Amino acid sequence: MKKINVFGFATFGTPNGFTQSCIYGNKNLEKALKTFDLKTDAIQLLSPNDRIYSIRKEGVTDKFLISYSVYTYAKEKNSNRTGTFIGTSLIFSDEVADENLILNSLHQIHQNLKNNNVSNNVLNINHSKEFNLTNVFDQDFEKIEYNSRKVSFLDWESSDKNLVISTNKLDNNSIQNLFKKALEILPKYNTLFFIDSKEIAEFVSQKRLFRLIDVNILEEEIQNFQTEIKQQVLNTISKFKKQSKKIEDDGRNEYENLKKQIEQDKKIHVENGHKIEKADKNLTALNSLHANFLRKFNEFISALESGKKLEEVNNSIKQIEKEFYAEKRKLDHPAQISSFSNHRNQSSFPLQRPSLSEFPHHTEEKQSKNTVFLIISFVLNILLIGALVFFTMFYDKEKKQEVIPEVSPVHQETAVNETSDNENVWKSKLNPLPNEIALNANNKNLELGKLTEGKTHVDEIVQFIFEKNKIIKDVYQFQKNDYADDLIKENPHAFDSKRVLIRKDSLLKIPFYSESSHKNVAETDIYQTADH
Repeated sequence: MKKINVFGFATFGTPNGFTQSCIYGNKNLEKALKTFDLKTDAIQLLSPNDRIYSIRKEGVTDKFLISYSVYTYAKEKNSNRTGTFIGTSLIFSDEVADENLILNSLHQIHQNLKNNNVSNNVLNINHSKEFNLTNVFDQDFEKIEYNSRKVSFLDWESSDKNLVISTNKLDNNSIQNLFKKALEILPKYNTLFFIDSKEIAEFVSQKRLFRLIDVNILEEEIQNFQTEIKQQVLNTISKFKKQSKKIEDDGRNEYENLKKQIEQDKKIHVENGHKIEKADKNLTALNSLHANFLRKFNEFISALESGKKLEEVNNSIKQIEKEFYAEKRKLDHPAQISSFSNHRNQSSFPLQRPSLSEFPHHTEEKQSKNTVFLIISFVLNILLIGALVFFTMFYDKEKKQEVIPEVSPVHQETAVNETSDNENVWKSKLNPLPNEIALNANNKNLELGKLTEGKTHVDEIVQFIFEKNKIIKDVYQFQKNDYADDLIKENPHAFDSKRVLIRKDSLLKIPFYSESSHKNVAETDIYQTADH
């Protein structure tokens, strides 16, 4: 887009009415720009000597435009109706030139346009595309582009308010001064009009559609606006400080909770290490105890085979059995492995002391049965030792798994699901993220029906929403582009590829951030963390 564009416009009567055309610069602006038509039921030219100047702001795509315009009296070719005119507008993109250069160029272009297309205060053409542009621009006109300066638009508001400033005389010096001061108050208004006609001022006052002030209180108006801006800054600072405090508190709480969890996990890890170490020692002691008992028992078998008396051997067996079970009871089992408690009970030493009746006196048949019983007992002991080794290995494996820091399965599943879902879900750049969607039933106060299909760009709609809904504006007024992206994402059928509204009946979902919803979510997370 060029830094400067020029439009010519006029009221042409039946059948064309008001039309405007780009006579210098970017022709694509003809469809994007709002019309420069006067709202004649609020303000209009009343006599051939009347002039109206204006400054208007608007946004087109990612550009901010300022238009400097002049309107002069001109009758339509085939009509005698009042309020008709011809006009010229200089449109700057993201910057402006010095006021004297703007005014000189505006006067020179408009006078040439009027000389070529108006005779005896009557338009001699029927459409703006028929403008005779011969010698309208002089050779020095383009130099204005190289004498421009950037303008800050950070504090600009979207507004449909218009202000009419009345002065006694619109000479070059007074107009330049008004143009310069107007930039200080333009953020508050859509268009500023400047007039020096008492009749026009009386007309505006009677219609009461535009606010009318005298030039003498313009300075007071500017000061009041500056005070409003300062208050907005203070309110924003206060809000940001609250957010900063909340971020600090949330971070500290999260840190303390995680620190406690880690300390608890470390304690459990140490305790498990001690239990595992003790279990290893018990395993060694148990293995040694069984080996000694088995060795002594085999010695008794040998003694019987060597002819030792059965009663003597029987008494000795009673003693070593008593000692074996006493020593075994001293060994602790890992009580926290509750799933193995039954197995430990079932796997206690199964050897039963033979009764005296099982040892008949000097009968070979009875001795043979006793030998078989002892062999079976020996095999059962070997199986017992194997079971204990298996139990200890499995127990050690369980302990290693237990020392891993606990993570809630619900949280794990949620994290996985969230990661998977986030890969496919629109990732908003807004901060904070919208947590509510106002459906069409709640959007009546936004008055979305006022939007114009085919002409209204998403940036204008964002400004419109900010104006109608202070809650949304307070949260996202410095994220207009990102908010526009979210609005299109939520309402894809409402906009075309150029981000222009094509179906306002599809503009149903308005994203916004609700402080109450955020608190509920935050509290739920805290409770879940505490429970975990």
